[in-house]
Amino acid sequence: SFYANKTITTGEGGMAVTDDANLAERMRIMSLHGLSRDAWLRYSGGGWDYSIVAPGFKYNLTDIAASIGLHQLARAEELRRAREAITRRYFDALADVEEIELPAEDSNRMHSWHLFAIRLNIESLAIDRDQFIRELDARGIGSSVHWRPLHLHTYYREKYSWRASDFPVATREWRRLVSLPLYPTMSDRDVDAVTDAVRAICVANVRKRVFANSIGKGANSHSR
Repeated sequence: SFYANKTITTGEGGMAVTDDANLAERMRIMSLHGLSRDAWLRYSGGGWDYSIVAPGFKYNLTDIAASIGLHQLARAEELRRAREAITRRYFDALADVEEIELPAEDSNRMHSWHLFAIRLNIESLAIDRDQFIRELDARGIGSSVHWRPLHLHTYYREKYSWRASDFPVATREWRRLVSLPLYPTMSDRDVDAVTDAVRAICVANVRKRVFANSIGKGANSHSR
């Protein structure tokens, strides 16, 4: 996807990739009304004629958007590295916050870092995910949730009668998710504002914990 908030963008649209020449040709045809030859081919010396060979769609990227995409592709690694540097600051600043779980990393993979989604340890907090987001917003920090599981969308609830209890793991994890801001031009000050807000919300809303007294004199309540 090359949507506006993606890692690289053309404003809208996307790319399909395959190493199968037949599939590539089929996708080209189906993406533009099923035409055997697009306007570029017809007006670049190949003659005017064309034929509709399949009931296709209007899925083609415009030439203007594609020209933007070519320049974005040339910067793809630069933009990825910028995102990676920001995530490193997130990891360093939030590693000791027990009320959240940071994204998993695999040393054998190169991460695109399109999103930085934390998971709240709900049992450690006195607020839920939605209130956590409202608290971020009150501190001037925009955030989102990626993504609502399909079974919780209106269409699937109405068509298939799916309920939250039908997919308990997806439902549970969705209720913990918060995507923090992440874009290549974030400054150190921007990142610090986000991490300071996350830490402050966790400190202000940590659930009181009960620890057993080691000498058997009962339990005392302590809040971090």
